[in-house]
Amino acid sequence: MSLISRLSAAGYRTLFRALAKRCPPQARPIRLGPDSRVLVFTCAGIGDTLTDSVVFKALRETYPGIHLGAVVHRRRRLLLEHNPHVERIFLFHKGPLTFWRLQKELCAAGPWDAILHLRGNDPEPRCLSYLVDPDVTVSVPNMTHLDWLCGHHVDQPDWDTTHGVEQTLRIARYVGADTPEPHLIYAVRDDERARLEEKLRALGIGPKRRLILQLGGGRRAAWRDWPVVRYAELLRLIAENLDAEVFVLGGKDQEERLMELERLFAGGARPYHDVVGQFSLAESAALLAGAGALVSTDTGIMHLGFAVNTRVVALIHCNNPSNRVGPYGYGDRHRIVQLTRPANYQTPADASMADISADTVFEKLREVWLS
Repeated sequence: MSLISRLSAAGYRTLFRALAKRCPPQARPIRLGPDSRVLVFTCAGIGDTLTDSVVFKALRETYPGIHLGAVVHRRRRLLLEHNPHVERIFLFHKGPLTFWRLQKELCAAGPWDAILHLRGNDPEPRCLSYLVDPDVTVSVPNMTHLDWLCGHHVDQPDWDTTHGVEQTLRIARYVGADTPEPHLIYAVRDDERARLEEKLRALGIGPKRRLILQLGGGRRAAWRDWPVVRYAELLRLIAENLDAEVFVLGGKDQEERLMELERLFAGGARPYHDVVGQFSLAESAALLAGAGALVSTDTGIMHLGFAVNTRVVALIHCNNPSNRVGPYGYGDRHRIVQLTRPANYQTPADASMADISADTVFEKLREVWLS
């Protein structure tokens, strides 16, 4: 966190602690029905926002006529636009002017029968819900130092060992909602599929069954990435054994890793299509939805693969193991390759994703590809 962000967070904590002392939350009973209005805060990254999508499903199935509003980071808006259970989206981004503008917008859209905090550690969302209605705000104390701004607490002492879907479903259950089929939600639209196919035809790519390799995640947690040399080894195994149109996918922050991959195939034909930095998130979702399989580490794209029902081979670091971030509620549709936790483990640097072999990943891939 930058110095400016730390100072901003300290300012919010100081101001709103003083406000809460003068006017503390007084928990009001939450009784939802088909005509209720619920506001949900989901203000984290791609993977966490998709994990939260199951809560909207639970609320809609339990209370079919319910009105669901969602506060989401402006960069994750697309994920909520592709969730058919969300009726109104409110955009969150940092800054005092946008804070007060959003507060007025949320109050004008109320009153709300319940306000649920799912993901996001920024102080602003907690402060916003306090200003809207702290008495019906539901929070998990583990996720914030501002739990004193919320009237209702869902205590989860096993938070650090519980799957993300289960974490947020517990919040839904607190207000009486649940779903018998808990899975992530992202609905790809027909026009997006059509535009993707047109773009692929323009690139000279045919209709052969597609296989996607996600090259990595963001730089903030690079310890989760699988070494590029392992991807090269896997690509050779795929070329020798599977009849697939292979795509290497990733954001612009993966361009250095792409260059490393290209050097490993210098002087010969590349057994993949390079689309790193070339597809929007919506185009990536459409590509995944029509693919036979995805190989990915713990990234937003891995969760997007779950959400669009693509078969996924998930390569998971032991620091954030599969029982917390892996597939949930999909039966045997996906495969997990879990990095073993060393006996002397203390930090992510103590375990290397290089220890996951290309042969191991290929065997898991073959299973989902042929199933």
